[in-house]
Amino acid sequence: MAMFRRRPAARVGDDLPDPTFSFLTVGEAARLRALTREAFARHGLEVDVHADHLRSDDGAGYGLHNLFALCHNARKGEREWPSIVGDHVARMIRARQGPELTELAPEEILEHAFIRVVAATSLPDLSGFGYRREVVGDLVELLAFDTPDAVVLMPDEVVSRVGVDDLRAAGVHNLLTEPFGGIEWLEAGDVRFGVVAGESVHTASRILTVDDVLRRVHGEPDAPHGTLLAIPYRHQLAFHVVRDASVLPTVEAMVRFAIAGYDDGVGSISPHLYYRAASGALQQLTVHSEEGEVSVHVEGAFADAIEAVMPEGPPLDD
Repeated sequence: MAMFRRRPAARVGDDLPDPTFSFLTVGEAARLRALTREAFARHGLEVDVHADHLRSDDGAGYGLHNLFALCHNARKGEREWPSIVGDHVARMIRARQGPELTELAPEEILEHAFIRVVAATSLPDLSGFGYRREVVGDLVELLAFDTPDAVVLMPDEVVSRVGVDDLRAAGVHNLLTEPFGGIEWLEAGDVRFGVVAGESVHTASRILTVDDVLRRVHGEPDAPHGTLLAIPYRHQLAFHVVRDASVLPTVEAMVRFAIAGYDDGVGSISPHLYYRAASGALQQLTVHSEEGEVSVHVEGAFADAIEAVMPEGPPLDD
């Protein structure tokens, strides 16, 4: 007698995108939230589940974007989710239980200090980081203490004790001596831009040391007409030195690259495209509307650069 098996019923919510994590379905996000809550329970912690984070009884918050992006990119799909979630939750708990920065000697803090670029909107409260520097748009520069399990942002209390200038000097030095990662060139027609990609969680912060990036890649940092930049997530920095008319199609390609990496990457930072002038000044080129439309603003120093490399203006379509 022939044996027949029923197809498994479609899971509820797997035909709709999750409103918080659009790279997952409603059903996938719900299953991941449940897995994460169970993982915390195994460590004896009860957590309240919110759309984009969990909160424990002691008030500690745990973001979900990085974990969910890891699971979304898992090679074996949902079969890997329990182990990925378990490992990630264990690391988050160890990081919370790590040494208090206020208890460490200044020399130890300086040894592990990094300058760090983050999106201001990714932090619930900036009041504890009065020393911060505005970079461009939503991006701010903070100081971080790098541990094996996590990167801890330094509050004002620690920075004032050690010294902001000394910490920033150490942070720049440690970033420059961090493993650089590899270079991948993305090319299609007239489009060509480089992507620095590495395991270091500080790769995107190299937007603060672009001259060093260009020196390593091109042998010298000369970019008289500036550089296009994108840091979609913490492990990537995309760049293109503006030299000729190829800047126009490259802008379009890098805008798509930034948005895709921001949506899917672990440690998302920015979906925007930026321009760095020869002077070092940074300019945000893209604006995202609430309806999801993206526009590129050609103005200021970037407009001057376009005029310099294309004195006759952009080519007209046939």
